[in-house]
Amino acid sequence: MLVICLEGCHGGGKSSLTQALQSEGWEVLDEAFLDMPHCALHPQSLTMEVSWMSFWFQRLLRMQKACTPRTVYFADRSPFSAVLYGSKGHLIEPLVRESIEELKACDIHVITVYLRTESELLWSRISERLEREPERRKYKEDQKSWMSDVVSWYEDRAGLWDLVIENNGTIGELRRDLLVKISETIPTFSAEESFALTPKGRTDATRICPTSPAKAE
Repeated sequence: MLVICLEGCHGGGKSSLTQALQSEGWEVLDEAFLDMPHCALHPQSLTMEVSWMSFWFQRLLRMQKACTPRTVYFADRSPFSAVLYGSKGHLIEPLVRESIEELKACDIHVITVYLRTESELLWSRISERLEREPERRKYKEDQKSWMSDVVSWYEDRAGLWDLVIENNGTIGELRRDLLVKISETIPTFSAEESFALTPKGRTDATRICPTSPAKAE
């Protein structure tokens, strides 16, 4: 079972890419695939972030029971997001690293992909989204300095990302580059064969040729 986690700054194309993949029939886990109950603790407290991380990994273990070794999921974010947004993320990072390593023993492979966008283009995309979703200001997304801090966090942690893909074009180009890069990096991954295992792929496998165009809270 392969879980490809898309990471990057808010406005960096993660949700748009997962939506494009899902529309083609790929199995997708969006940001809301794991809901946490509300409680008295702040959602970014160490206790709540560790709880979210633990449930994220437990969910994969449960899902694997219904999967084949060739099943592929694309996930909007990974547990490393808890490292970025948690109040004590430095304590969470080694737990995430070790958990990802342990999952390999049961044939669950988590691949992290950092979607990198040129700074001014990224700010332009964030600004456009704020016009559509002004409520995102409560997450400081209207502050360019916050965007810079988040980008710096991703750039300073190159060791966390298995793949880095530039996202300065269209979602179709990004989708193509993602599938090609995964195919080049992971010998067992074939876009055509992996897609054929999805419900839609069993009847429409010809649509996934890698050359076809197509939240930080």
